[in-house]
Amino acid sequence: MSGNDWEPFHGRIGDRVLRCDCQDSIRVRRSDEYAEHQPKLRNTAYVLSAFPATTAATDILIVNCEQLLVPAGTFRSIRAGFLPRTIRFVNIEQLTLESFAFESGSPLRGQQVVNPRDPHPILGPTTLSFERCQLDELPANVFHGAAIRSVLFSASSIGAVRSLAISTRFQQFLLSDTAIGQFARHAFKRAQMEQLHLHNVTMTGAWASQAWQGLIVSNSIQIRDCRFLQTIHPAAITESSTDELLLQKNVFNEAIADEAFQLEIKIRIRLIDNSFSQVSSNLFRGIRISNETAWNAQPDILLERNFIDTFTVTSDTNRFLMFPRNFSVSLQAFRIAQLATCECTNITFPAWQEIFFLQPFATTSREDPESYISVEQFRAQEGCDTEENTLLIIILATLLGVTVLGSVIGGLLCWRHYRKKQRMLVLEQKVVQPVPRTYRETQILLKLETVGMLKTDF
Repeated sequence: MSGNDWEPFHGRIGDRVLRCDCQDSIRVRRSDEYAEHQPKLRNTAYVLSAFPATTAATDILIVNCEQLLVPAGTFRSIRAGFLPRTIRFVNIEQLTLESFAFESGSPLRGQQVVNPRDPHPILGPTTLSFERCQLDELPANVFHGAAIRSVLFSASSIGAVRSLAISTRFQQFLLSDTAIGQFARHAFKRAQMEQLHLHNVTMTGAWASQAWQGLIVSNSIQIRDCRFLQTIHPAAITESSTDELLLQKNVFNEAIADEAFQLEIKIRIRLIDNSFSQVSSNLFRGIRISNETAWNAQPDILLERNFIDTFTVTSDTNRFLMFPRNFSVSLQAFRIAQLATCECTNITFPAWQEIFFLQPFATTSREDPESYISVEQFRAQEGCDTEENTLLIIILATLLGVTVLGSVIGGLLCWRHYRKKQRMLVLEQKVVQPVPRTYRETQILLKLETVGMLKTDF
């Protein structure tokens, strides 16, 4: 891409916009626009040449290319005081970025001018924007050394985010209406930013373990209206921290592994209107309170109107979800598309009335909330807790029966002993007692026993 391909573009007063249109000519572009047809793209592959040190532009715009290569060091020669506010790539069918493609030259001592009103003076001034672009990958260190404040992807596709592709400091990193193949391991390693937002993103590949490792987001991580077609592996987010994590209106077609999200939370976690294919009770096991949280503060976990296709309990304690300690949990309309039974509803969680299972013999579809019954209502209706009480009653009745039987047998033995003692006393009373005799009468009786009858007897 030569200097002849660039043209000034009218903007606001005081703006200097450099625009390169890869179409064959301005006339062809205008005729196509009036005919309401898609702009004709030039088939020749473009290589974006390095900008000279004399470049002074407030905005750089590159549009309507079929193939475009941005080699390393393209923006390195631009002086620090003349870096553009925006660099936009629009409607690029095949955009190839090399490592260090957006690297800028370090300012000389005393050359850097700091705006006292800038809340982020350490960040660069440039906003990098990709609109309707197709990228095979984001290579390692693609943003390293760049004076970039924000990165925006809109209506684009990225084949893969390679290791260390996003490992620098930003104010914002936004993905909107974009398709992503996969997050490789260490893709966001040690990246720092205020906001990380994914909106209407479709991820076709797996979310690898340690893809977001050491990520520090000072404000919020928001994932909204996204669709994940493959598994989210354990420790997909690990050793990371943020003030707030928001998952809203997302669809997870495959399982979320145990402890997939291992990060420190300062304020809250919100899961709203999500659809999960498979979740276990260890979903929040890797969550913990941030060290920056006040000692008496309790971060919130808000679960509202979430749907789970398959819920598995991985411990023997029948815990619903293993929430981290010192978190305030709020639950509302948590639906699980499993047939309600006394076994699967035997979970220890106080908000039974907000946990719903699929109702037996439901006549409506599983997407209809009327097809679900709360744990509290089902267990009361089917008498699940009554069975446990009946078993307890049987055990207690058996113990009581054994006690009564033992008491009866002991009483009979005591009564028999008492009757025997009474009979002995009666027999003793019936024995003939000897009549008192004098000494003379005793001598006569002794002689009768030894000699025989006396003469006086006849």
